[in-house]
Amino acid sequence: MSDRDYAREGRTAQTGVTFQRPAIVAGLYLATLVLGLSVFVGLILAYVWRGENDGEPWEESHFTYLIRTFWIGFGVSVAMVVTVLGVAVWIAAADSSRGDPSAALVTLVVVGFGLLTMIWYCVRSILSLVAAANRRPMPNPQTWWF
Repeated sequence: MSDRDYAREGRTAQTGVTFQRPAIVAGLYLATLVLGLSVFVGLILAYVWRGENDGEPWEESHFTYLIRTFWIGFGVSVAMVVTVLGVAVWIAAADSSRGDPSAALVTLVVVGFGLLTMIWYCVRSILSLVAAANRRPMPNPQTWWF
């Protein structure tokens, strides 16, 4: 079909590489590991694009999934920061002469949990990116896992 045929039907020709909107959001989520704050741009775009009526049906499941990815990850991160601050206060208040190994253990657990959260965040973003590249909806956008 030529460009002229598409114009008669009121459509535009699909040429070259196209980026689906959920793939852009997932890419911004992953870019935050390097850039730092691009996740906020992705979150705003996900909310704006989810609210539009001109999107394709499969896209909405991605936006729900990615918005939940942000908020679940944010909640877990806040809980970890509060835990780390609590451990810091606990260490400062402890008697430094006896060397309490439990504070180090709690810190190690929080750091390990932080790494698992980062892996969880990356896996969810990559799963959305792959499904968006194939124009497939997310199977269960309300899940906490994958």
